[in-house]
Amino acid sequence: MSYDSNQERSPKHMRALTPRFTTKGITGTQLAGGVITGKENNPKLTGLNWVQEAEEMVRTDPIVRRSWHMLRQTLLSASWRFEPGLENDPISKKLADFANECYGLDGYSGQMSISWEEQLSYLFEFIPLGYRYAEEIYRVGPDKEGKIKVWLDRYADREPSAHNRWLSRDNQTLDGVLQNTVGITYTPEPIPANKLLLLTLNKTGSNFEGIGMLRPVWWWWRTKQRTSNLMCVGLDRWAIPTPKVKIDRSIAEGLGLTDADIDAMVDDAEGQAQAFLAAEQSYLVENDAVKFESYETSPYLYSQGPIDIVKLCDSQIAASFLTQFADLGNTETGARSVGEIHLSVFRRAAINLCDIVASQVSGVGRRGGGTIGRLIRWNFGLVDPSKLPKLTHTGLDTDDLAESLGMLPGLVQSGLLTPDDELERAIRERLGAGDLPEDAQRSALERTASMKGGAGVAALAENLIKRRRANG
Repeated sequence: MSYDSNQERSPKHMRALTPRFTTKGITGTQLAGGVITGKENNPKLTGLNWVQEAEEMVRTDPIVRRSWHMLRQTLLSASWRFEPGLENDPISKKLADFANECYGLDGYSGQMSISWEEQLSYLFEFIPLGYRYAEEIYRVGPDKEGKIKVWLDRYADREPSAHNRWLSRDNQTLDGVLQNTVGITYTPEPIPANKLLLLTLNKTGSNFEGIGMLRPVWWWWRTKQRTSNLMCVGLDRWAIPTPKVKIDRSIAEGLGLTDADIDAMVDDAEGQAQAFLAAEQSYLVENDAVKFESYETSPYLYSQGPIDIVKLCDSQIAASFLTQFADLGNTETGARSVGEIHLSVFRRAAINLCDIVASQVSGVGRRGGGTIGRLIRWNFGLVDPSKLPKLTHTGLDTDDLAESLGMLPGLVQSGLLTPDDELERAIRERLGAGDLPEDAQRSALERTASMKGGAGVAALAENLIKRRRANG
């Protein structure tokens, strides 16, 4: 096959080498009239109905509340700060200082009217529901040097219960949101997308509402409710034995009682049974012909059976939030290693959820995100995006040193780790014992001498080294 060098320069070939900037496809999300459809088949779990169901789940169920509370408190325990976009760059350092001063991070008192940590307490509510947005409120004021700057005053929370519809001119990209009128005092105006911080969990296409952690919990929550109600009905019906009237007509005929006499005795027994169940009478009077027995069923049907179902529902609810390790002591599995694995997965999930918030706040100004990019542009003009401050969090990642403390003696004995001052300082810091005093510093041989086995040899070697240095 021959090669034609002119083929590379043909107009058709050149068009294939240039990027095609026009959009050809669509997101696939059905967004008509600002309402997302086609994602949820249960009408009870769409729109405001879903918001009400999710709020009731967290408000009424103790396991749902505990699971979300554990995850929420873990997320709130993270430490936040803005880092320079480029290391060793003075402009990046200046922009990061401005961001930290605005949000009150990295030692700054902050320019916000509400602390960043307090705002996170409601921003994280996007996780159980699936989405949540806040309106950026700005103000003008001096910085630490007295220069006038545009600051972010707060992220004003906008509860999903007031959400009306998503605004989109092309039914693909977000242009803003419209809220319902709550009360008669104020009619909200549309909020543009570049004034919003939109947080969405499991967002795909144009599905701005995402899929929250409570969605797979809903069926188990409803099953738990129905089972609990049936259990209470069963307890109410069967916990107190139901009186049963028993008629022995052979004895009645032997006593010479007529049908009218028997009917009268039965009516009297019915009256006694009703009074007994209504707690109006604490005893029953019977005779040889008409006696009382109790009608009851197996206790398992109204007690242990529903309890087993409720426990299964609780386990599924905890699994959705990755907090099943909280029940290890109450289940068949109680191994420490299993709990550590569950905790490790839980911490990784918490880190990823914090990353969602950090990524939405950081970056250039855009629809539903990029708050710091907007503030930088208003105060410092156009800046290289690589120099924009990056919001980061620490404190949720696993501590490798703390997890390896049990293996340290073996590593030292095998010679794979040297017990020097730096290692001791790191351990003391994690134990909260403070810094290592100057007069307490020891060499590796002195530390090794305190270990069992080889103590005499190590001590002798240390003394010889000291004498040699003193004479030297």
